[in-house]
Amino acid sequence: MRRSTFASLALAGAVLASQGPAARLSYGVRVLLRNGADTNVVGTGEVAGPMETGLRLGVHTDSTDVDMLLNTFPEPDSFTLSGDFVATRLAGASRRGLPVYEQDEYRRHRRLAWTDTVRLHPFGTPRARARRELWVELRVTTAAPGGITRPSERVDLRDSTFDLTLEAVVRPRRATVLLALVRGDANSVPLQFDLVPDGIPRTLDLAVDPARPHHFELRLTPPEPARTARERALALDADVVCLRLSEPALTSVSMLCGRLNNVARRLALPGGDTLVATFVWPAAR
Repeated sequence: MRRSTFASLALAGAVLASQGPAARLSYGVRVLLRNGADTNVVGTGEVAGPMETGLRLGVHTDSTDVDMLLNTFPEPDSFTLSGDFVATRLAGASRRGLPVYEQDEYRRHRRLAWTDTVRLHPFGTPRARARRELWVELRVTTAAPGGITRPSERVDLRDSTFDLTLEAVVRPRRATVLLALVRGDANSVPLQFDLVPDGIPRTLDLAVDPARPHHFELRLTPPEPARTARERALALDADVVCLRLSEPALTSVSMLCGRLNNVARRLALPGGDTLVATFVWPAAR
């Protein structure tokens, strides 16, 4: 097993991010496999988002796992493509017949023109006589945002023996939080908040029973730092936010974390009520 030490990538375009979405970035992807004289398209796709958007790409089979995080550092007439790669493949068998896997973790970067198409070899440059080769063709383009600020993803898988994932990686500057209280079959009127991570705390009252309201102070915070090198390298916590809730009357503090994926999450509260929180990308401005 080979391992190379690397630091996690910061999401690109920090200067552009601070000035708002000046353009929209798109990653066009094709994954190809050569077997002998035949070359087939495993899948295609596209990820788009604000200029600070990165691409998390995964290709998985029974014997191969490839995950990569790609980011761009734009310049007026070119950009630098930087990537962290985590690749695992079946290398053979031990004397006892157990599978032996080879794992490689590394970082690469390359300067490109906006019109270039780059070929990425997750397992390194193949040997001249290699009969089997997997690679990724990538083209990065920019366009006017058109009022669209949230990321989008599209995948077309053409070979069912592979599992192909394309994910936009962007740390949210804002998040919409939907809150409601539930007790049995009854629920409170849902409330919606537009929050900024580490912004000014907000206060609200929620109640299923008007005689027993909950007085909350809430604040949106980033998640705890990633725990493993793989999580940091692939920015697996990029779209995760945490809601810090305190009830001054009860001197209690609760934390509820989740992704901006429109999935409701529940938190039990003292007194039998349950708080339901949903984190979503904010509407376009």
